[in-house]
Amino acid sequence: MTRISKQTKFKAIQEYFLGVDSKRSIARRYGLDSTAFLVLIAAYETHGPDVLFNPPKVTTEFRIALASWAIKNNASYTEIAAKFGYTGTAQMRAWKEIYSKLGPNGLLSIQKGRKPEMPNKKPKSVKKLTEQENRLSQLEDEVLRLKIENEALKLLASI
Repeated sequence: MTRISKQTKFKAIQEYFLGVDSKRSIARRYGLDSTAFLVLIAAYETHGPDVLFNPPKVTTEFRIALASWAIKNNASYTEIAAKFGYTGTAQMRAWKEIYSKLGPNGLLSIQKGRKPEMPNKKPKSVKKLTEQENRLSQLEDEVLRLKIENEALKLLASI
């Protein structure tokens, strides 16, 4: 799939608002998916050019707010885009699905990027931890888990 530049998307949006042609015709002319173009127009109407050139920062809180609002309001992608200024429909779908199944805690564990695929490689040097270092590592992991859980509960309470 070809990646379309922000400038091309901006040009397509401008043509639409100038009334040059229909949404579908403009999307076809610029090689845009018609649904993605509808979502982009909805976001642009509410948030202006920031949608393209300064999109919202995707944080855990943003994901939770977007997914919970979308599910609560049974919102379409265009409605979500208009409210939040975010146009990634694939991510929206995934976040809603995770939120439906696992609640806000499910969205806390999402990490950006792909998982490393090196099942056959073994670590070069396996360092033996002393009992004290091992215990310290376990406690640090538990503190981190509790902090994340605490933040999730605070977010849930604020919603």
